[in-house]
Amino acid sequence: MKHLNILVMAVMLSVGMLPPVYAADSPPTGSSNAASPERTVKGDVQLIEGEYYFIKDISGHEMRLHVNGETKLVERIKVGDKIEAKVTAEGHAMSIMVQIPQNGSVPPLPNSGPPAPQRGPEGRMSQ
Repeated sequence: MKHLNILVMAVMLSVGMLPPVYAADSPPTGSSNAASPERTVKGDVQLIEGEYYFIKDISGHEMRLHVNGETKLVERIKVGDKIEAKVTAEGHAMSIMVQIPQNGSVPPLPNSGPPAPQRGPEGRMSQ
Protein backbone atom coordinates (compact mmCIF):
# COMPACT_ATOMS: atom_id res chain seq x y z
CA MET A 1 0.00 0.00 0.00
CA LYS A 2 2.86 2.35 0.80
CA HIS A 3 4.32 1.81 -2.68
CA LEU A 4 0.97 2.63 -4.28
CA ASN A 5 0.77 5.94 -2.38
CA ILE A 6 4.29 6.85 -3.52
CA LEU A 7 3.41 5.97 -7.12
CA VAL A 8 0.23 8.07 -7.00
CA MET A 9 2.15 11.02 -5.53
CA ALA A 10 4.85 10.72 -8.21
CA VAL A 11 2.24 10.72 -11.01
CA MET A 12 0.47 13.74 -9.52
CA LEU A 13 3.74 15.60 -9.17
CA SER A 14 4.68 14.77 -12.80
CA VAL A 15 1.34 15.97 -14.13
CA GLY A 16 1.60 19.15 -12.07
CA MET A 17 4.89 20.00 -13.81
CA LEU A 18 3.36 19.98 -17.31
CA PRO A 19 2.88 23.45 -18.83
CA PRO A 20 -0.70 24.65 -18.91
CA VAL A 21 -2.50 24.31 -22.24
CA TYR A 22 -4.70 27.16 -23.36
CA ALA A 23 -7.35 27.20 -26.05
CA ALA A 24 -5.32 29.79 -27.96
CA ASP A 25 -2.50 27.26 -28.34
CA SER A 26 -4.67 24.76 -30.19
CA PRO A 27 -4.85 24.99 -33.98
CA PRO A 28 -7.93 26.71 -35.33
CA THR A 29 -10.65 24.39 -36.56
CA GLY A 30 -12.91 25.02 -39.50
CA SER A 31 -10.98 28.05 -40.70
CA SER A 32 -10.06 28.58 -44.34
CA ASN A 33 -6.48 28.16 -45.47
CA ALA A 34 -4.87 31.56 -45.18
CA ALA A 35 -2.07 32.42 -47.57
CA SER A 36 1.40 31.73 -46.21
CA PRO A 37 3.39 34.84 -45.41
CA GLU A 38 5.92 35.66 -48.11
CA ARG A 39 9.50 36.77 -47.71
CA THR A 40 11.91 38.28 -50.19
CA VAL A 41 15.03 36.35 -51.15
CA LYS A 42 17.91 37.88 -53.11
CA GLY A 43 20.80 35.83 -54.41
CA ASP A 44 22.63 34.14 -57.29
CA VAL A 45 21.18 31.21 -59.20
CA GLN A 46 23.65 28.33 -58.73
CA LEU A 47 21.75 25.48 -60.40
CA ILE A 48 18.40 24.84 -62.09
CA GLU A 49 17.16 21.27 -61.83
CA GLY A 50 13.64 20.67 -63.12
CA GLU A 51 11.20 22.68 -60.98
CA TYR A 52 13.89 23.62 -58.44
CA TYR A 53 16.21 26.63 -58.48
CA PHE A 54 19.18 26.48 -56.12
CA ILE A 55 20.07 29.96 -54.83
CA LYS A 56 22.97 31.31 -52.76
CA ASP A 57 22.19 34.60 -50.96
CA ILE A 58 24.72 37.32 -50.11
CA SER A 59 25.39 35.78 -46.69
CA GLY A 60 26.34 32.47 -48.36
CA HIS A 61 23.17 30.65 -47.28
CA GLU A 62 22.02 28.17 -49.94
CA MET A 63 18.35 27.39 -50.50
CA ARG A 64 16.11 25.53 -52.91
CA LEU A 65 13.14 27.30 -54.47
CA HIS A 66 10.23 25.44 -56.05
CA VAL A 67 9.18 27.00 -59.36
CA ASN A 68 6.16 25.90 -61.39
CA GLY A 69 3.46 27.26 -63.69
CA GLU A 70 2.03 29.38 -60.86
CA THR A 71 5.34 31.24 -60.40
CA LYS A 72 5.38 34.67 -62.05
CA LEU A 73 8.64 34.98 -63.99
CA VAL A 74 9.40 38.49 -65.23
CA GLU A 75 11.96 37.09 -67.68
CA ARG A 76 13.78 33.83 -68.37
CA ILE A 77 16.07 32.93 -65.46
CA LYS A 78 19.49 31.37 -66.11
CA VAL A 79 22.30 30.01 -63.94
CA GLY A 80 24.44 32.95 -62.81
CA ASP A 81 21.58 35.47 -62.72
CA LYS A 82 21.17 37.66 -59.65
CA ILE A 83 17.52 37.39 -58.69
CA GLU A 84 14.93 38.65 -56.26
CA ALA A 85 12.17 36.18 -55.40
CA LYS A 86 9.01 36.30 -53.30
CA VAL A 87 8.95 32.96 -51.48
CA THR A 88 6.42 31.25 -49.21
CA ALA A 89 7.42 29.63 -45.92
CA GLU A 90 7.28 26.26 -47.71
CA GLY A 91 9.91 27.36 -50.27
CA HIS A 92 7.60 27.94 -53.26
CA ALA A 93 8.59 30.93 -55.40
CA MET A 94 5.56 33.13 -56.07
CA SER A 95 7.55 35.48 -58.34
CA ILE A 96 11.13 35.83 -59.56
CA MET A 97 12.80 38.73 -61.31
CA VAL A 98 16.37 39.30 -62.47
CA GLN A 99 18.21 41.96 -60.45
CA ILE A 100 21.22 42.51 -62.74
CA PRO A 101 20.85 41.22 -66.31
CA GLN A 102 23.69 39.14 -67.80
CA ASN A 103 24.29 41.67 -70.61
CA GLY A 104 25.68 44.10 -68.02
CA SER A 105 23.07 46.79 -68.51
CA VAL A 106 21.58 48.24 -65.37
CA PRO A 107 17.77 48.31 -65.27
CA PRO A 108 16.35 51.84 -65.05
CA LEU A 109 15.06 53.10 -61.73
CA PRO A 110 11.27 53.21 -61.42
CA ASN A 111 9.72 56.52 -62.49
CA SER A 112 12.98 57.73 -63.99
CA GLY A 113 12.62 59.53 -67.27
CA PRO A 114 15.27 61.07 -69.46
CA PRO A 115 17.81 63.21 -67.59
CA ALA A 116 16.91 66.84 -67.11
CA PRO A 117 19.00 69.33 -69.13
CA GLN A 118 21.82 70.94 -67.16
CA ARG A 119 23.03 74.56 -67.35
CA GLY A 120 26.69 75.07 -68.13
CA PRO A 121 28.92 77.67 -66.45
CA GLU A 122 27.91 80.27 -69.07
CA GLY A 123 24.23 79.80 -68.28
CA ARG A 124 23.50 77.93 -71.53
CA MET A 125 21.67 74.65 -71.58
CA SER A 126 23.92 71.64 -72.20
CA GLN A 127 22.86 68.22 -73.37
